[in-house]
Amino acid sequence: MKMTPDVCYQLLEVDAGASQPEIKQAYKDLAKVWHPDRFTDDPRLQQKAEEKLKRINAAYAFLKTYDPKSAQSGTSAAQGHTKTTQKPSTGVVLNCDKLERWLVMGNWKEADLETTHLLLELTGRKREGWLPSDGIQAIDPAHLAAIDDLWSKHSGGLFGFAAQRQVWSELGCKSSNEITTQTVSETRFGKTVRWQVNGNWLTRWDPFDYDAPAVKGRLPRDYIFALQGWQSYSKGWIGYLIWRFDELFLRLKIR
Repeated sequence: MKMTPDVCYQLLEVDAGASQPEIKQAYKDLAKVWHPDRFTDDPRLQQKAEEKLKRINAAYAFLKTYDPKSAQSGTSAAQGHTKTTQKPSTGVVLNCDKLERWLVMGNWKEADLETTHLLLELTGRKREGWLPSDGIQAIDPAHLAAIDDLWSKHSGGLFGFAAQRQVWSELGCKSSNEITTQTVSETRFGKTVRWQVNGNWLTRWDPFDYDAPAVKGRLPRDYIFALQGWQSYSKGWIGYLIWRFDELFLRLKIR
């Protein structure tokens, strides 16, 4: 199906010339209605939902960069659209479509989990389910930037790796292989972004309120449970927990 403005407006069930807030709200509503996870008990309906959602996603991708005024003058804002599927020099393909869908819907939890999934996919560690230090260093900064751009865009700059890097810097945290120095910095950061409660780290099994009042740098969070430090601690390999989550967001290049 060719994506034209008229077709896209029809797919999103909005009037021609609808505003961006109206388009975004329509997309969020339809994405919830047609999300394939709602039809896991019926493969036939699930397949139909997947096909429907693909068309809805395509329509939204078109209209969110479409400017009727520019179109009338012979130009299109869509020319400046940056795709979320990237293939930097490493040759690894990053597809952020699913992440963006969750972020647009404001589903922070699913976006958080999808971020971890993407990081494991980028490092070829999906089967292992965790990231060693050298795996983090192998992640292309351009991939981190693509993920971060989406988090920042849909949270108004509150969430994302860049926000976490900024908080880390503003708190005067220091990255160190020395246990005491690193622990002091991680604790300071954890308290600030509320990954700690009453001096204790919230584990993967503790309740985490994704709808709590936004604190800068609080999300994404799930990836910390895929780091070597947590894996070592939770499996009893070592008796002292050093997260080293800073190794990830400090790889993000300052722009």
